Amino acid sequence: MSANGPHGTSGLQPGDGRYDAVGYAAVRSLGAAALAVSPALPVESYAEVTALDNGRTILVRITETSAVPGAIAVISEGAARQLGVPVEQPVAVRIRAVRPSSEDQAALRSAGAAQPRIDSPPALLRALRLQLPAADPGEPLPPPPPPPSQLGPIADVIPHPAASVAAPAKSRSAAKPPAPKPAQGRYLVQVAALSSPERAQALAQKLQGFVKAGGGLYRVQLGPFATEAAAERAREGAVRAGFGDARRTMAR
Repeated sequence: MSANGPHGTSGLQPGDGRYDAVGYAAVRSLGAAALAVSPALPVESYAEVTALDNGRTILVRITETSAVPGAIAVISEGAARQLGVPVEQPVAVRIRAVRPSSEDQAALRSAGAAQPRIDSPPALLRALRLQLPAADPGEPLPPPPPPPSQLGPIADVIPHPAASVAAPAKSRSAAKPPAPKPAQGRYLVQVAALSSPERAQALAQKLQGFVKAGGGLYRVQLGPFATEAAAERAREGAVRAGFGDARRTMAR
């Protein structure tokens, strides 16, 4: 892989909140938690890592700052499993420095998992793949990421609250996303749009919202609310919980 440094979109200022790089990450036995080693980010900082083959994004904690030959970072096996990518080969990724909520920081420091992040849409993934560095002549490049239409199913990494309870035989069919709540107001808050129905359902349960499916995505929404002010309070609460892209919308 190219040793000319990472490609990115924000000037790649090491150690500050503008770091945003595209390249390859190696996978190492760093443990089951979502950890990473990066030469450009300080220890005990945090970053979002997006797998460029499937768009899944997770939050990781930077545990070490050191040179990573031929790669922009090293991620733990636990992070690779959360991303739904193989652990035997380098992974095409985007790494973006972020400042998560105090709850997410505490979860990562205790080797837990942060709240689910929003999957990157296909259009953004195509643009990011164009920024991947070229290979050195004598070193093989990992296989190119497949188009979204050829991706296989991704294992759910968020434990369902009822996973430890044996289900009755008549309920062992595939779980379906819950139906939208009956409309009781005009205003909704959309927290996230995920490609995995299981992840969407787990997040909706956690936030006491519901899932609305459509267009290949599963949208986690809150409400409905009778007033715009009530919806805005719910949106601000979602932002404080780490979902900065939460927005108000209208019930249809």
